[in-house]
Amino acid sequence: MERRASEMKTKKNRALSVVLIFLGIIMLFPIYILFMVSFRNEHTIFQASMITENPSLESIQTALTVDFIRALGNSFLIAISVTLIALVLHAMCGYAFARMKFAGKKVMFTIVISTLMIPVSSILVPLFMICKQMGITNTYAGILLPALFNAYGIFLFRQFYQSFPVELEEAAKLDGCSTYRMFFTIIFPLSKPIIIPLCIAFFLGNWNNYLWPLIVNKNPEYQTIMVYLANMVGGYNTKWNVVIATAMLACLPVFLISLFLQNHLQNSIKMSGIK
Repeated sequence: MERRASEMKTKKNRALSVVLIFLGIIMLFPIYILFMVSFRNEHTIFQASMITENPSLESIQTALTVDFIRALGNSFLIAISVTLIALVLHAMCGYAFARMKFAGKKVMFTIVISTLMIPVSSILVPLFMICKQMGITNTYAGILLPALFNAYGIFLFRQFYQSFPVELEEAAKLDGCSTYRMFFTIIFPLSKPIIIPLCIAFFLGNWNNYLWPLIVNKNPEYQTIMVYLANMVGGYNTKWNVVIATAMLACLPVFLISLFLQNHLQNSIKMSGIK
């Protein structure tokens, strides 16, 4: 019986491995095509072939313009700025909801969490009107500020800090640490298991953000890479080989960052107990 159960388990594991490999191939196939087509010119771009026979850097060289580099830099600046500022703000809010006692805490937390059920597209017009009244349209501030407020990060930090060892905080208070100093010298540095997944999520979310930068900014100086890529398409004169090469270059930083942080992300998930 044990041998039979072991054989059944082995067959199930093999079947699961085959399914996962098949799904992985399906997910990676568009990325493979993107990279292959990026090395074609305008005459071979639409060839029905999965392999580029005569690879050329012509399209990539054409895509590397000053406007592209500026848009890429804008996306890096916005994504990194929002990630760093939002992590600190969300961590502070999450700690307050988890540990501190103040009037209306449950009501405020309920209101914060309820914003997760509101579609982002439904508040774009009010957000734009607020930014216009503040005079921050067509600026970095107009793109950055609305992206800083996200109930998702606050909720995850709050859940993490609820399981945080109270003994560490009590020991810090006995040594004379203020709440501010205790948070930034002890609690926040030990929040790595939740910081890394949120860091990746915030960065990718802001890097791939298209609709809000398109609405709030019309100045080419502050154009993000996604808006720049979308503006390349239009009419009958679209150079699709350059568009594909630009898309590949825009995906490359995100791909490298995700690849580099993969092990850190897995370790963080194990340490945080997320399942």
